[in-house]
Amino acid sequence: MHARHLLIILITLTITGCEKIYDIPIPEESNKMVLNLIMNKDSIMMARVTLSGRMNGLQDMQEIPNAKVRLFENGTFKETLEPFNSSFRTYYRSNTVPRAGATYRVTAAAPGYPEVSGSDQIPDTVQVGEIKMTVAQINSWQAKATVSVQLHDDPAVQNYYRVRLYLIREWVDANGNGGRQKIEQYFEVEEANLSLFTDATSNNFFTTDALFNGRSPRFIFRANTDGAFKKMLVEITSLSQNSYNYLNSTFMAQEKNEDGFSEKVIVFNNIQNGFGIVGGVAQREYLLVR
Repeated sequence: MHARHLLIILITLTITGCEKIYDIPIPEESNKMVLNLIMNKDSIMMARVTLSGRMNGLQDMQEIPNAKVRLFENGTFKETLEPFNSSFRTYYRSNTVPRAGATYRVTAAAPGYPEVSGSDQIPDTVQVGEIKMTVAQINSWQAKATVSVQLHDDPAVQNYYRVRLYLIREWVDANGNGGRQKIEQYFEVEEANLSLFTDATSNNFFTTDALFNGRSPRFIFRANTDGAFKKMLVEITSLSQNSYNYLNSTFMAQEKNEDGFSEKVIVFNNIQNGFGIVGGVAQREYLLVR
């Protein structure tokens, strides 16, 4: 018995004597620079630089002061973006207007942080066919608008699309000053030839041309609206792959991450050494009058 006990003690000492403690570094995802810039064809660029962290819905993301934001077009330096303040936020504005087909790279640097950068190409404007609207009046305060949109897809490239609807309200006050308001609409969408139909309402419709490459699908959007509305705005955007991945994942995260039973969505990121997006879009608006 004594020999057996001695053997057990020796084995235990051997095992514990080989034990090593490893410190595994866990990467810190907070306190990183966030660079956000959606570049719209033929429009001035406006970037924002903030600090990463958990959003609580009450406070805006912390800004990084004195950032230096630089713009490159097709590999050539163009300009340093100028900071300006709007609605208590700091933005960095360009004089350069992005061109379709050009590739833009944006860098941001600030004391105490590694330089971050992102790049993307600007897509061309969507080729749109017929757009029309019909309105069914339900009662004096409610109507149902049906908007038909035909897209002409370019078969030579992979295309990414987003469609949104806005109700337009216009008024003139007692002093003769005019006002205009865009009200985002929720809608259902279908495309009969693609067997696409959803009765779930949404304020964004994202799609690729995977099911209709080189064809001209016609999408139908149905929205419950104010019965007295006069104008509807259809926003049709061509997206780069980076912009599609970012905007679609951001939208899905907002839809699903609030649901404790849904799988969490990771938002796309194309910023080196940080977080955020530098993405290209080509957006156009079409006004429909009732």
